[in-house]
Amino acid sequence: MTLKTALATAALLLASLPATAQTATQPETGAMTTRQVKTATVQFITLEPAAAVTSRLLGTKVTNAQNESIGDIADLVIADGKTVQAVILGVGGFLGIGERYVAVSPDSVTLVRDGDGWKASVATTKDELNKAPAFEYRKKG
Repeated sequence: MTLKTALATAALLLASLPATAQTATQPETGAMTTRQVKTATVQFITLEPAAAVTSRLLGTKVTNAQNESIGDIADLVIADGKTVQAVILGVGGFLGIGERYVAVSPDSVTLVRDGDGWKASVATTKDELNKAPAFEYRKKG
């Protein structure tokens, strides 16, 4: 199972919940105003026990084909509210110092169940990751 399959399914289900508009009337300084309020219909689903959830994937160590530790899963980028566009890997550094982030395609990451957790691997080297373009978080504001 690829990371993209597991997480895209979860994100798609959350984002595809139908939204309906209701009209609510509220008094505002003596005048009647109308505003739109969005509500969603809840749809319950049953997941397979092997489904990956984000909280268990973040921090997962990532190895390469030579079984070298090359980083960890630091984050996910969700595009259009429902598609996992990238997996952010934290690479380099030591104890969080000097670490940088690299965005890879979810199709590049292979997940395998490992007891209660997961193992992640990518077909690359530490050198290729160090040469890859850095992913920069945008500052809020």
